[in-house]
Amino acid sequence: MPSRNVAVQKNVYDALRRLKRPDESFTQLFLRLIGERTPLEQAAGAWGEFDRRKAHRALQALRGSPTEKRR
Repeated sequence: MPSRNVAVQKNVYDALRRLKRPDESFTQLFLRLIGERTPLEQAAGAWGEFDRRKAHRALQALRGSPTEKRR
């Protein structure tokens, strides 16, 4: 596969090097960081049973918002 050289400042390189896993190439690191997505069809069913209330509470906790009680 063709490759390209990219110049970055030393502080950027150092930060990337800290993020890089021991068994990971810089190409793999970049792909992980840019968030290559798995096609939806491959992820179908990955969550198994889905509890909407638990998911809502978890999302609210991540957002730092109080959970609204709904009936």
